[in-house]
Amino acid sequence: MQYKDILLYIDDGNSNSARVEAVFALAKKHDARVTAITLAALKPANVIISDSGSLKDICDQCAQDRLDDFMELAQAAGITARSHIIYGNQSVSARKMAQYARNFDLVVLRQANPQRDNTPLVEEVAEQVILLSGRPVFFMPYIGAHRIPCQKAAIAWDGTPAAARSLHDALPLLVGLDEVMILIIEGKQKTARGELLASDLADHLKIHGVNAVVNRRTAGDFDVPTIILNEIADNDIDVLVMGGYGTPSLKQKIFGGVTRTLLSSMTVPVIMSH
Repeated sequence: MQYKDILLYIDDGNSNSARVEAVFALAKKHDARVTAITLAALKPANVIISDSGSLKDICDQCAQDRLDDFMELAQAAGITARSHIIYGNQSVSARKMAQYARNFDLVVLRQANPQRDNTPLVEEVAEQVILLSGRPVFFMPYIGAHRIPCQKAAIAWDGTPAAARSLHDALPLLVGLDEVMILIIEGKQKTARGELLASDLADHLKIHGVNAVVNRRTAGDFDVPTIILNEIADNDIDVLVMGGYGTPSLKQKIFGGVTRTLLSSMTVPVIMSH
């Protein structure tokens, strides 16, 4: 089981280099092709232009420049690569991105940086891709990755279908890691205890060559995201696997509280499916 076809989101943020480095490491491990994708809807920072036609031309050229730079890096690294620009406004771009992502093994996106003007667009793309692509998404923090290639992973396990989907979509990433921790937070679970089956999960992962250990934590007065982030720091975790929750909605944010909080405060890459 491998990621043979990877889709990589590119923009003009400082996290591009870490994201490209991570994808190149994955591509070399899995002998994968990488497709870089960018949005023409991204407006250059600190550019004020009143004429809409001129702004469109500048945005289109910036998008092409981003992909040209990526293709040069891919060629230098010996990576099989191609590139694609999505045109349209914010909502159209997000929907097209989700549709385009359906034909890939893994989609690599970035965490939205609250200090950037393009935060609403990045968040919209993330929501649409998670909910409508049907593919696993690897989110990179805008501060960069802790360690690439990853060596230690944590699975936020609550026995739900979303968690099971994410776990199995992440198997190509988990196989071969030094440590994999199944994190269960007791006292805050909405899932019936009988559905967790943590020992069965560890046994199932062993069949796939993943030696996982179960780590149970009591919630107490802390919320679930805080406990997860603490365990990531305490155990020197490189990547978190968790379910993406929510249902499509046109008028309101769709991610559940845990998912939303972790995506806004992530300290390591997060891989999730819906």
